[in-house]
Amino acid sequence: MDQVIPVLMIVGIVAFIMIRQIGKVTSTLDVKMSKGNTFERYAKFSSVIQEHVREIKNSLDSSKSVETRSYKLLGHKNEAQALEKLSDFIRKLVFFETMMAKQKSAKEIEAELFEVLSGLEAFLVEFCEDGENLAEILRDKLLEAYQEIE
Repeated sequence: MDQVIPVLMIVGIVAFIMIRQIGKVTSTLDVKMSKGNTFERYAKFSSVIQEHVREIKNSLDSSKSVETRSYKLLGHKNEAQALEKLSDFIRKLVFFETMMAKQKSAKEIEAELFEVLSGLEAFLVEFCEDGENLAEILRDKLLEAYQEIE
């Protein structure tokens, strides 16, 4: 119980930082997005996130043979539950590549993507060894990938 409070504080701080970073990125993107196809950009970014989620899932899945496991499940966590949560993230991300996503506004899509990214970060902290560091590395990779999408 003593470990729950610090973990919740860390998750709160990380969520606050992510909100600020996404706010900065989206505010600069609003200008850039007016020039291009917004939904195509979100679909591409969603695809990049899916690749990372699949990498995490394959790394955590003990039934798969992987050369190196970058992500390791905490000893007391249920592997099936972890894999199911990752599958849920993938299902949500597939939505952004479909025609259904075009019916939503850019702000709605950004909010939903933020929800997925926050959930993924919380997942890494909760289920993986050295989760905070892995979440930070993933955040940096995704930010770089997002900036490269044109």
